[in-house]
Amino acid sequence: MKTVPSEPLRLPAHLPALDGLRGVAVLLVIAYHSLTVLTTASVGRLFQVGWAGVDLFFVLSGFLITRILVQTRERGGYFRTFYARRALRIWPLYFLVLAFAFGPMGRLLPMMAFDTQRYPWELYALYLQNLWLTDFGPSPLSVTWSLAIEEQFYLVWPLLVFFLRNGQLRAVLWACVLLSPVARFAALYEGATPFQVYTFTLFRLDGLALGGLLGLGVVDGRYTAERLEQWGRRLAVPAMLVAFGLSFVFFSHGHAIHMATALVGPGGATVRALLVAGLYTLWAVGFVSLLGWVLTGRVRVLQAVLQWRPLRFVGQVSYGLYLFHTLVFPVGAHYTRPLFYRFIPWSIGATALGLLLEYAVLLALTVVSWRCFEQPLLRLKDRFTHTDAPAKAVSPTT
Repeated sequence: MKTVPSEPLRLPAHLPALDGLRGVAVLLVIAYHSLTVLTTASVGRLFQVGWAGVDLFFVLSGFLITRILVQTRERGGYFRTFYARRALRIWPLYFLVLAFAFGPMGRLLPMMAFDTQRYPWELYALYLQNLWLTDFGPSPLSVTWSLAIEEQFYLVWPLLVFFLRNGQLRAVLWACVLLSPVARFAALYEGATPFQVYTFTLFRLDGLALGGLLGLGVVDGRYTAERLEQWGRRLAVPAMLVAFGLSFVFFSHGHAIHMATALVGPGGATVRALLVAGLYTLWAVGFVSLLGWVLTGRVRVLQAVLQWRPLRFVGQVSYGLYLFHTLVFPVGAHYTRPLFYRFIPWSIGATALGLLLEYAVLLALTVVSWRCFEQPLLRLKDRFTHTDAPAKAVSPTT
């Protein structure tokens, strides 16, 4: 009996399920920064691995950006179109948050004031905070280290995609995947802190690279639906379950993976350093396998969940949720949550009501930003499109 050869995976320009995956990623991060306060309830511990949502973002970015770049590198306006469209998506809201944080925030919300000498605005404006700071910085800006990594990725990766052939790109990406955990362990062994390993760009390339490998393989036809489905079934759930179990057992109870205490506790410093070095890659393997499985469209239940309209909307506005939540939760913890503790004797109930209010404020702020600020600016992206004129004479084939 003859088998029908596998066809290359054909994907539309926009994939609704990926909005759902973005929604999952940002909800993981939000849960990590909000629900871990439920220290009196064991449920709070479940969300102490929510930091992995950032790794899902890295995998998604690596896939989407590589796919876009490889598909358009032979067309005119390659660099101008990519950088203009990325700038319109990332810069306006980011610099608005910076302007508020370094401007009126300290006067309007005194408890949020911070030392601008210790955290100079120039570092944030140039996306260098992840390379120079030794901590996450003030609350409103504490998550921007990951944006800095992505901006540095956007700066370099389009150049490599333009000048290298597919086979060379694949070699670069595999080198990043394989060397990232080695570099992390070597750095920890030589005295680097878990925080530096968590935020420094050269230590966090495996998630972006695995996403890039998936994007490259989908575009050049190497990864068929059958192949991605096999990887999804064999790797996605086992890798994520093992990563969750190791993260939950070793990096909770005050031993978060980015804290100095991550290397202290059961197993000893060397074993825990190996776990810190390897867990990011393990999470990324699980996430990229899941992403490839989603791309096939063959998992009906998963497709239905990811295309659920509310989750897709959360994914669409995930950038605002990501930037605003580290402002809303600290403000709520200082100003409004104490009111609930004062009038409600049950501490868990008071915390839950306070969090519900903060979630409502966060959603309202994000929706206003999306409707009134981000969407109008995103319409300008239509002014930056590729032309039919070739960007270079020779096609960079495999």
